[in-house]
Amino acid sequence: MKFTYMLAATLVGGLILAPLAPAAAEAVYPSKPIRVIVPFAAGGATDQVARLLATKVSASLGTPVVVENRPGANGNIGAETVAQAAPDGYTLLHSTSALGFTAAFGQKVSYALDKNLEPVSLLIDQPLLIMASNPLGVANVADLKAYARQHPGKLNYGSSGTGNLTHLAMFVLLQAAGIEATHIPYKGGAGAFPDFIAGRLDLFADPINSAYPYVRDGRVKALAVTGMQRSALLPDVPTASEVILPGFQMGAWQALMAPAGTPPEVIARVNHAYVVALKDSEVTARLASQGAVAKATSPQEFRTFLSAEIERWKKVVQDSGIQLD
Repeated sequence: MKFTYMLAATLVGGLILAPLAPAAAEAVYPSKPIRVIVPFAAGGATDQVARLLATKVSASLGTPVVVENRPGANGNIGAETVAQAAPDGYTLLHSTSALGFTAAFGQKVSYALDKNLEPVSLLIDQPLLIMASNPLGVANVADLKAYARQHPGKLNYGSSGTGNLTHLAMFVLLQAAGIEATHIPYKGGAGAFPDFIAGRLDLFADPINSAYPYVRDGRVKALAVTGMQRSALLPDVPTASEVILPGFQMGAWQALMAPAGTPPEVIARVNHAYVVALKDSEVTARLASQGAVAKATSPQEFRTFLSAEIERWKKVVQDSGIQLD
């Protein structure tokens, strides 16, 4: 009888405790390192911010946050990696406005943005710098237009990838300025700068946080900034709206996403850690020094923002008839 009673008690206790096991596992998140996939090359604008935030988030969550670069296909290789990952909060995507462009232009990818990826938070926003190589010898947009008239079909411009924000910005602005130039895509901005500095690329657009050091050191020439106001970092550089296309504004944003199906409580934990990091005085100062602005949001706020961005660029495609390579 005593043995039967103990066996029954053991079985009942097991049944009571079994349903609590998943909850207990979730309660200790994170219990191992977190991978943050950056779908662009190391050293570029996105990578710089991802690593800055990863350090703070790692301290907040008490676990290593490891940045892993998966460049290619305008950010879609990295996005596909995360979309196919286990929805457990240990693989995250630190991506950019390229996500919105992929959806807006209807590019063929192996994942569905609205079905396979879960919004976590918008992170930052910053304008682009439109730049010319020093060997080209132009000091401003007026000089560039004159050069293009004198050397028709001779100019080229680089981008961080076909269909990327940097590609679209240059495409629209060169078209508005009546300048013909050949597009040369790269796998991220970091890979383009050596060729740009050497003069093998004539023109290039890149987010201000990664482009500014090259301008500051005199290795390339800034022609315009794509924000509606001039940048405090480069107050003498006009906006594209001033000198090329009135009303033009284009910003590069970065954001965090997780695989669809990631538990809401895990999403909330990660969101909180990133929001805290973005409010950190060291982080905000570092971002400001690079011309970037922190834009922490809730998951739902980011979802609403992303939907609006996609619709905005769909309209641009329809109204302008822009055809990407």
